[in-house]
Amino acid sequence: MYSQIAFAETDEGVPFLISNGKCPDSQNLEPVSSDKGLLNALNTIIPEVYKNQNYKGWKVETIAHLSESPHPDAYYAMAKNYCGEEIANNSWFVEVLFPQYLPAYDASHRQIFVTKNKQGQWFAWFRFY
Repeated sequence: MYSQIAFAETDEGVPFLISNGKCPDSQNLEPVSSDKGLLNALNTIIPEVYKNQNYKGWKVETIAHLSESPHPDAYYAMAKNYCGEEIANNSWFVEVLFPQYLPAYDASHRQIFVTKNKQGQWFAWFRFY
């Protein structure tokens, strides 16, 4: 198991990029200064991100701009290291709780990074666990 700091500092391949192992195209991103509409979009995003796993009955624990997420020195640094500052600055951090795996924190909490395309659609581009 790797810590967030270890992932933020590595130059190896990125194991958790969702879109075919590629970063979002910065030319196709809408600047995202607000999380308006994100909570509703997560009803589609989360089941898609975790579709091959037994994650049911989830609950959003945290939504924050990536630079203001819990442990920005790790999560924001990961996004910047993997996909660049522009992507990181236009992304939001979402932590999801899957209560059926409590009390184990690592098993019950998952983190994704999301942003919005120019068509106004939110999408997840990175899954950390």
